[in-house]
Amino acid sequence: MNPHLDFLLSVIYDGTRVDHPAHLADLRKSGLTEATIRAQKITDVPPGMIDTLLGFAAPKVTSAYLLPFPDPCGGFLDHIRVKVFPSITTEEGTIKYLQPRRSGVRIYFPLITLDAVLRSAEPLYIVEGEKKSLAVAQLGLPAVGICGVEGWHVAGARDLHPDLDDVGFRGRVVNVVPDADVHSNPAVHRAVHRLGDALATRGAVGKLVMVPAGYKGIDDYLAATA
Repeated sequence: MNPHLDFLLSVIYDGTRVDHPAHLADLRKSGLTEATIRAQKITDVPPGMIDTLLGFAAPKVTSAYLLPFPDPCGGFLDHIRVKVFPSITTEEGTIKYLQPRRSGVRIYFPLITLDAVLRSAEPLYIVEGEKKSLAVAQLGLPAVGICGVEGWHVAGARDLHPDLDDVGFRGRVVNVVPDADVHSNPAVHRAVHRLGDALATRGAVGKLVMVPAGYKGIDDYLAATA
């Protein structure tokens, strides 16, 4: 494991904590509780460690918090993303998250429902966004997060990501929750359609879930319609 990540996840680093007001406000805006933040080991990154953790200089970033990725087999993966403050504006758009170069994509597993994700036939939620998946898991619903609408597979593949190999899909309802409108965004439509095909190959029953107007997010919608 990256020694800097190992340090941030260790008890040596005074436990896992988010003290920075902007970081805490951002996590609270996503509906995350203190218990969830601690369980997932989301933590502030010391400013002097941001570049070292990423492996490259990010001079516009003044602060960041760490989103470590739980390993479904136990512990944590050698993979991270960090939410950066302020966001970085580029010609291609706004960058809110950074990760080490060439680190690829991994599946994000909320720990609170990990056992149900792996070992039950309950409907599963595949949610675009780590924090959104945590908010769904807080409702007691089995959920995993994907980083971007194409984050369910490795580059160049059409099969489900190998991180999902231990998840039972046959005969299971899988609710897919994209971050953008499938009907108005062709790229999202294509990605969700391909995900549906990959789920069908595993014997799952894929269903699209869109958050109607008037709800704060997927967790708010699911809580209201439970």
